[in-house]
Amino acid sequence: MYAVGHTAIRREGHWLAAVLACGAGAALSHRSAAVLWDLRPSSRGVIDVTAALRGRVSPDGVRLHGTARLVPNEVTVRSGVPVTTVSRTLADLAAVLGHRDLERTFERTEALQMLDVRSVLASVHCRPGAPVVRRILDAWEPVATRSELEAALLRLVVNSGLPRPEVNARVGEFEVDLLWRAGRLVVEADSIGFHLTRAAMERDRRRDAVLARDGYRALRFTDRQVRRRPREVTTAIRAALQGSVPLKPARRA
Repeated sequence: MYAVGHTAIRREGHWLAAVLACGAGAALSHRSAAVLWDLRPSSRGVIDVTAALRGRVSPDGVRLHGTARLVPNEVTVRSGVPVTTVSRTLADLAAVLGHRDLERTFERTEALQMLDVRSVLASVHCRPGAPVVRRILDAWEPVATRSELEAALLRLVVNSGLPRPEVNARVGEFEVDLLWRAGRLVVEADSIGFHLTRAAMERDRRRDAVLARDGYRALRFTDRQVRRRPREVTTAIRAALQGSVPLKPARRA
């Protein structure tokens, strides 16, 4: 493959060259496809490509994954590079990643609103990694919307016997989810869809810093903490309020 008119080749150019070098019907896949889709980083120098082998030898710097054929609906084009779809990429990653790394990749995919569970199961059917994908998805719970999570967090607080907080109250320049003004405590419901992007993380850190400057402590809880570890949530809130507001004895679960 040749670059004409310049030598500064971006990574997309290297990916495209690798795919073209593997012949018709090839597509970027596995870890390299995950990087292109922004599902997970990779520091590997080798580029993953999937193609029908038929006696082909991997070009230098390419790991060629053989397949009988790539189903047309499992290949698309992104940034000019033929690449496996998100669902097929997740199915391929199941064969090369450990359980926790794969689970984190599913979480990232869900946060980007790119997770299609039915399509993933169709892509991974009878392929290496299928059992671990099914175990992850069997335990999967849909992410709550921001309003659903706020309502669930408020119910948990009220049902635990904690003092009732102000809801969607103003503290300086911010509107906070739950506020115990006397206890100088703010509790926020962190829905993945609203809080996992870089911009959102930067905004949340600045918000917490300003609240701390003004004498408020901020606690953040995710939907899975609220659903799966409610005692952990209420215990943390109770400890933060201890000594600043009247508290009833903790209710037993």
